[in-house]
Amino acid sequence: MSRSRFNLFYTLLLVVLTLNRSAAGITADELALQVEKEYRSLSDLSMDFTKVTRSEIFETPDKVQGKMILKNPDKFKIETKEETIVCDGKFVWTYSVENQQVVKNSVAKSEGMFKPNQYLSNFHTDYTAALEGEEKVDQTQCFKLLLSSKKEDAFIKKMILWVDQKSLLAKKLEYKDAEENNIVLEFQHVKTNRKIKDPEFVFQTPPGVEELDLSE
Repeated sequence: MSRSRFNLFYTLLLVVLTLNRSAAGITADELALQVEKEYRSLSDLSMDFTKVTRSEIFETPDKVQGKMILKNPDKFKIETKEETIVCDGKFVWTYSVENQQVVKNSVAKSEGMFKPNQYLSNFHTDYTAALEGEEKVDQTQCFKLLLSSKKEDAFIKKMILWVDQKSLLAKKLEYKDAEENNIVLEFQHVKTNRKIKDPEFVFQTPPGVEELDLSE
């Protein structure tokens, strides 16, 4: 091989190795552990989100936008135009704007409830991870992780997670719910450690709204 061809070959090899360094330099298990540690280290976080639900029953996907705030270890609030779900770790309130009704229940009785704190901080503990390369989400370079539950009775058995390579926080999450609907969540304007107070996670029923307490 001539010197010029050798130099060209070496340059191309170097480019390929550089482009794949971030994906090859970490294993899926190591990445899942790092993401888990990052979420557990946060006192709280807030974000905007877009949720797209695709169902075999309906031709048109359902798209919802909202806000979410989380406080470790088990408090959260999810707000959309149609619904608000608030959890203080012991009780969960579900407010339907259309029905003008709020239902209060204990967390222990709320089987099948999506608990964002749980799924954002137990990647390594509850799931087996496989790294599926890298992909951009909203111009952000992300690791793409396939997570398979270690528990047969898990609410989410498999999910795909796109992790921001710099912050190690989720940019996108895809999974199937109990009804086999495909759910895609994308997160924007993520802020951490805002010192969110506990009263933020106790639902205040608006005037004229029916209250239904199933927690007793």
